[in-house]
Amino acid sequence: MSNIVRKKYKTTLDISNGFFCQNIVPENRDLTSFSAKGSQKKICCLPQGYKNSPGLFAARVTAILHKIDPEALSYVDYIYLTDDELLQHLRQVARIVLGFAEFGYKCIFKKTKIAFLSVLFVGYELSSEGKSLAPQFFEKCTQLQPPNTNKKIQSLLGFLNFGRTYIPDYATRIKPLYDLIRPDFSSKYWTTEHTRILRELQTDMLAAQHLHTRDNKTHLVIRVIAGAIGFTYVTFIEGEVVPIAYKSHLYSAAEQRFAPTEKILTAVQMAVIKEIPLAQGKCIIVVFPIPALEAVTKASVPNAKALHPHWIQWATSLTATDVDYIFYTKLQTQEFLQYEVEYPVPANTLPIDQYHRVMYTDGSAQPAIGTKHQYSAACAVVSDYMEGDKCCPLHTFTQILGDCTAQLAELKALLMALEHTDPAQPTLIVCDSYYCIQSFNEYLRYWRQNGFRDSKGNTIKHRLLWGKIADLKETLPNVHVVHTLGHQSIGIHVSGNTLTDEAAKSAVAVGTVASVTRSSSNPDAHIWAAVKATADGTPHPKGFPNKYHYHMASMLNAEVKIPGVGIRDIPNKDISPQLIKAAHEGVASAHAGVTATISILQARYWWPGLYKETKQYLLCCDICQQIKVFTANRPPQTTLLISNKPLQCVYLDHCGPLSPDSA
Repeated sequence: MSNIVRKKYKTTLDISNGFFCQNIVPENRDLTSFSAKGSQKKICCLPQGYKNSPGLFAARVTAILHKIDPEALSYVDYIYLTDDELLQHLRQVARIVLGFAEFGYKCIFKKTKIAFLSVLFVGYELSSEGKSLAPQFFEKCTQLQPPNTNKKIQSLLGFLNFGRTYIPDYATRIKPLYDLIRPDFSSKYWTTEHTRILRELQTDMLAAQHLHTRDNKTHLVIRVIAGAIGFTYVTFIEGEVVPIAYKSHLYSAAEQRFAPTEKILTAVQMAVIKEIPLAQGKCIIVVFPIPALEAVTKASVPNAKALHPHWIQWATSLTATDVDYIFYTKLQTQEFLQYEVEYPVPANTLPIDQYHRVMYTDGSAQPAIGTKHQYSAACAVVSDYMEGDKCCPLHTFTQILGDCTAQLAELKALLMALEHTDPAQPTLIVCDSYYCIQSFNEYLRYWRQNGFRDSKGNTIKHRLLWGKIADLKETLPNVHVVHTLGHQSIGIHVSGNTLTDEAAKSAVAVGTVASVTRSSSNPDAHIWAAVKATADGTPHPKGFPNKYHYHMASMLNAEVKIPGVGIRDIPNKDISPQLIKAAHEGVASAHAGVTATISILQARYWWPGLYKETKQYLLCCDICQQIKVFTANRPPQTTLLISNKPLQCVYLDHCGPLSPDSA
């Protein structure tokens, strides 16, 4: 309907009994045979109850119009034609009526309007001003009421969808009503919020003005507005103010996680692809808020989430020769969506010169040579904000984490910064990991309230570390955590972030030595004795159980086969302290205690006296002793007040969600 031609005089014709005028060939009439009143009958014309009848009839009408007048339009049994000259228009009408009569079709003149300035066609009123909704639509729109059954809500949504091109941001606004569709829907699911949405859409549709229709003389203009969960684009004729249509779409679940710039590119690509037929071979002018399109790359977009194939598709669409792009800086109307904030800042953040200390955190990881594992390091650089907008480093803390990912290293760096924070002084922690910042400022309190479990009852990722961070957050009310982009050339946090990144990479290089997994020298004498005893069937040396089987995996590495457990490496005595240190200070345990450290070691290693050596090492760990003193003197935790109102709290057990009453 956006491409329909509107000239001065318009005519609509209605074909009478079109199905009955469509004869069935004799060889196919037996397929419609039936019995009635004791006699066998068969249908000779197109039956109304046959599901393909409308399609067959419409194809027949289109074929006839193509022979008589290709400019006329048809929708099943309705025909629309228009012209600027009255006499020529009347001749066109007569030619179509007589042409259909030759094929056995007649027109209903009671429903026919000839040479009118305004006519109704398939639910729209076509006039010299443009295309508007029919008066019958407005009459029914005033009678809309909240539905009480699933069938009624589907009927309501179908009615509203007919006028969706007249409402800006329709898809986002109607989404809460679509969420109500369910087999057991009843009035109890309908709330005052749904009534408000329905009344707002009803008011906007009653106030909807006419829209333009496309001509093939000028270029097509598309204005794109991207939001958080969806986007709206408006089509115009070049030089006109009245739009052709408002169209809106919702992002998919994956697209909703895109960065704002990526969402805009997604919206632009979809709008251009969908409106190519409307352009009718003319150039498309796209107006959207990206100032330098040629400079947009995946590396230049902060927190980019889209995959490489998406960027290839965008590059293909955005380099088309028949599409021009124009940048705009301000929204000229209030009906469009507002842009989401890319990196939210806590509301209580102070000016940087009012903080006692500024701390920068970073984590780094690199693959180990010859293995598939990664040895990562996390560090926190503590800096004071000095005069001249410079952060002069006072202390640098680094920690070797062993085999873990860069994300775990970033999280461990945040924990380390919190551990070195003075509770009595305001402190600013700057991190370049958006995952850590968003989780700390938005999600952490909900995770703790639900026992660090998701809606399915599964433990969230990095549960131990987030538990420690949550405990420290309660005792540090003056700490603010903000985000900054990494590897930038300008900015107030560039110097501190660069120092932290260099310290993390240096710790990675050192960590590869401490994270050794296999001995680089020959096995010790007592290991050789155990291997030889297993081969000879003699008693094993002291500390080597006889029920275990010892063998050499290679010339340098010994292994033990533990019944019911599996095969474990036997390291030399000189590197066992390094293994204990890496396991105890790594992200998986993070000074958690003897049991956690031994569990990590036993997952890969075994040697005599493993438990005793681990316990002795932990007794000499300075950080563990400090944690014990801090835990003993820590004030009691504040009780989290959970609302007792229904639908505001969720109780979980092993069986799944329970209602508040059942819990």
